[in-house]
Amino acid sequence: MRNVIVFVFCLISFVSQAQKIEIGEVKTIQSEILNEEREYFVSLPENYSNKNFANQKYPVIYLLDGERYFNVTTGIVQKSSEGYYPLMPECIVVGIKNTNRSRDLTPTNDSTQTYESGGSDNFEAFIIKELIPQINNNYKVLDYKILIGHSFGGLFAFNILLKKPSEFNAYIVLDPSLWWGDNILVKKLESNLETIDFKGSSLFFANANSKGNQKEPSKQHLAHFEAKNNTLKLMEVTTPKNLNYHVKFYNDEDHGSVVLPALIDGLRTIFKGFRINVKELVKDPSLLEKQYDELSSKIGFSLKPQAAYIDRVVDLAIKRGEEENAIILNTINKKLYPNNIYLKNKFN
Repeated sequence: MRNVIVFVFCLISFVSQAQKIEIGEVKTIQSEILNEEREYFVSLPENYSNKNFANQKYPVIYLLDGERYFNVTTGIVQKSSEGYYPLMPECIVVGIKNTNRSRDLTPTNDSTQTYESGGSDNFEAFIIKELIPQINNNYKVLDYKILIGHSFGGLFAFNILLKKPSEFNAYIVLDPSLWWGDNILVKKLESNLETIDFKGSSLFFANANSKGNQKEPSKQHLAHFEAKNNTLKLMEVTTPKNLNYHVKFYNDEDHGSVVLPALIDGLRTIFKGFRINVKELVKDPSLLEKQYDELSSKIGFSLKPQAAYIDRVVDLAIKRGEEENAIILNTINKKLYPNNIYLKNKFN
């Protein structure tokens, strides 16, 4: 009986001490443009609430199909931005939940389909005129925005890319449904590719094996394959002006399975050059400015190293006996973020 009592006490104690693991918050916004209330999810970086880095601002990732991909995207972003060898900066992730997906993500109405379509202009206006300002007003944002979309979401993102000037800096387009509307965006690209200046824009285009993985490809599969293929051929013949872009073909992935590996590859590719060899950095602090200058030139945006990262490197330099270089790195950090508390007192 005594053993049972002890077990029950331990179980109660364990449950009482259990903590919830939260990756974000559910928010709402009343859209006048869409005439409906919309939900969205927000995930903040690990150091967002750290008072030592109170003035740090963060790039924002806007994720379509938020109810499907918010969890996995926040996990990828968190793991890719931590430690001594981050592949990307810490970012705020905003996942936009669907209400009428086909309506919001398609650019034209198609009466032959059984679902509503053709409302992407309104949805784009909602994101740009209502959602982004709300995010900007409530969070510490850096004016660098990434848009991620899969399938119809990729169609939507690609459509915005073709509009200049654009609200977004980078696009991760995952197996986009470019067959829509009798290849309307493929035709738009063909008509405008020679005149569009994509300066300041980056694109990662994930191309799944949408035909090869089907024993007997349907008419829809073939249309999807041909639309993507024609798009990429156009971009091979006429290089998009000033577009920092990368295309990757996933031979072993289909339209659905491509999302996970392509999310990882897309974020790594957009920020290619972000990762610095920290062992070399603690011996040569000049690498910090050099590498960020190169990355900024490539993406068309002046990106600065985040305070929490430099602080980790400063601590490592001290541990490795490179105190002079630690002081140099900390001085760089204080110059970039003069109001951060911890940095001011580090060597006092």
